[in-house]
Amino acid sequence: MFYPFEMERYLETLLGERDPLLREMEEQALQETIPVVTPTVGNFLSLLAAMNKAQSVLEIGTAIGYSTIWLARGVEKSGGHVTTIDMNKDRLSRAKGYFQRAGLLETITALEGDARKILPGLTSGYDFVFIDAAKGEYLDYLKLIDDLIIPGGILVVDNVLFRGWVVPESNFAPKYERMVGGLRKFLRELCANPDYVTTVLPFGDGVSVSRKAEKGR
Repeated sequence: MFYPFEMERYLETLLGERDPLLREMEEQALQETIPVVTPTVGNFLSLLAAMNKAQSVLEIGTAIGYSTIWLARGVEKSGGHVTTIDMNKDRLSRAKGYFQRAGLLETITALEGDARKILPGLTSGYDFVFIDAAKGEYLDYLKLIDDLIIPGGILVVDNVLFRGWVVPESNFAPKYERMVGGLRKFLRELCANPDYVTTVLPFGDGVSVSRKAEKGR
């Protein structure tokens, strides 16, 4: 966190009590150091997907399916569907178990494999795309999903501020230099892309939200 941990905990209290399944997943992620979004980001994803009445959601980076469930619950009532991709066979298997327990098997399609190889084979247009995978591959994903997002579609990317280290003159271990540099380049390219209107929100680990321009605008 690049802001006080107490602030994140306070924001979580404003969400109210989460259901036992989400709490169980949060505990599992914490115990096993599995990267998942914070509850505040999960709630934001669900709200944003619902507000935009998203029908076809693409998620890159499933982990154990925590953010997937938030997204699926956001589109379930409007008949939307979530397609999620992850290359970790074990975690994806566990995610499917959670999807079943959440009663969302019909709302979610899980694809196993490297997203960089799967994305070129997808043909459906998506009105909502969420990226939360290997940070070093964000630039690759940005290029690969451009033709998949329909005009007016939403792109959300997690971890873009990476503990605040993307800020110039930040101090961090040399081993993170390449990752931080990649995220800085990703943010520059995304924010400068004339086909998207982008804002960056400083909560969780930093979330960028973009809307693809509609034709003729």
